[in-house]
Order: sequence, then C-alpha cells, then structure tokens
Amino acid sequence: SVTGCDVSRMQPDEPKPTASATSAAPAGPAHLAKPKVGECHKLSLKDISAESDTKKPVDCAGKHTTLTIAVVKTPAAAARGSNDAQAYAVGKACGAALNKVLGASAETRAKTLYSLAWFLPTKAQRARGATWLRCDVTLSDQNKAYALTGKIPLLDDGAKGRELRCGRNKPGNRSWEFVPCTTKHQYVVSKFVQADAGTTWKQAPKAAEKACFAERGLFSWSLPEQWGIGDRWYVCWETTAEDDSRNAVT
Repeated sequence: SVTGCDVSRMQPDEPKPTASATSAAPAGPAHLAKPKVGECHKLSLKDISAESDTKKPVDCAGKHTTLTIAVVKTPAAAARGSNDAQAYAVGKACGAALNKVLGASAETRAKTLYSLAWFLPTKAQRARGATWLRCDVTLSDQNKAYALTGKIPLLDDGAKGRELRCGRNKPGNRSWEFVPCTTKHQYVVSKFVQADAGTTWKQAPKAAEKACFAERGLFSWSLPEQWGIGDRWYVCWETTAEDDSRNAVT
C-alpha cells in the first residue's frame, strides 16, 4: 500500500489495507454491531482503505469485494507505532484465517492480488467499549477492488486469470503498479525467493535486491502485514516488453 517515486526503489501504490469495526454494544444500526465471520461486503478501493467500515453487509450470492474471515481482539500493537508496525501486528492476528481461506503455498499466494484488509470499530463504537478487529480478504490492485468468486479455499485449484499479479508502467511516469495478468502489462514474475530465517521486514528491501540481482534487479517483497502473517518472500520480475529501467516493486 505504497506509492513510489524513486525509480531505483519504486514501490507501486498498493491499496492500503484497512481496519474495520465491531462492537460489544451496538452504536447505531444493527449492522454496526460486532461483525461476523462469513459476512460479505461490496466495498470500493477507497472503502477498503478506510479505518472503519460502516456499510451494511451484502448477500454473498451477489457481487462482493471482501469477505470477513476473522473477528479478533485488536492487538495493542495495531493501534500504535508506525503504519508498518501496525500492519505487521494485524497480519499476526489475521494471518491464520487468511491463509486458511486462500489455501495454497506462500509462493502461489505471492503471485496473486489477494491481500488482507482490516477494519477497526468507529470512534463511537470504541467509546462504547468495542475492541474488535475485523479481518477481510480482498482481491485488489492499485486501481480497483475486484469481485470475489469461487469456493473456499479460493486458491484450491491454483491461481489463474485476474487472480494473478503482473506489473505495468504507469502512463506518463516511470513508476509501476500491479495489475491483473489479464490486462496489458510489461512485467511478470520470474522467480520466487523465500526470505532467510531471521530477516526482518526492514531488511527485506536490500535482501530482495540482492536475491534478484541476477534478474536485472527487478524485485518486490511481501508487505508488512504479510511478514506478520509469516509469508516472507521476495519476487523477481522480468519484462515482457523492452524496458531499460531498474525498479523495485512491492
């Protein structure tokens, strides 16, 4: 969930994972009470980037862009420190549920646009004692949240179609962004590298660059919430069209 402008260390504008809401005592409409696992939501990318979600859940038989996979007590570290530190803490709290819903290996998950979204209670709900954290799965890129389809585990039959993550140059500048591989793109995954045990998320950028040096230096690494989940990896990229720039994407 970052934007990058330094072409030597460019990071695409990943949709910022979020935090949604639940409450021990309802503060407003019934749907603003504590959320439930299995609820579906039709949220835009902007909604997914918000701290709290106040929209009413939708019928899972219809179009929806997130699915609630866990409702847990908000970790103390998820409400203090840097955004990265908070995301790491949320990943630890929601990770088991996300991996169960997605299935497959860390390598397969790394090659997709599936990610974790999270929501905290609203200010009014927190004032009434709500302390939950809502964990959702979403399929999103920098521009859009896509409809979730298929059965759980979502990657039980492998990653395919718009689930797969590719990269493209943003029009008019030298930054990158992730897009579904079903759309026009210039970059595809060439290599998956598992991070060495003991490597911290702060060390990941340099470690990814080193791991992908032989691949023309094009690289990305798992987000802080994925690091918290335990999916700690680097991805090396290769071009599908002539491109002489050297960038990192994550």
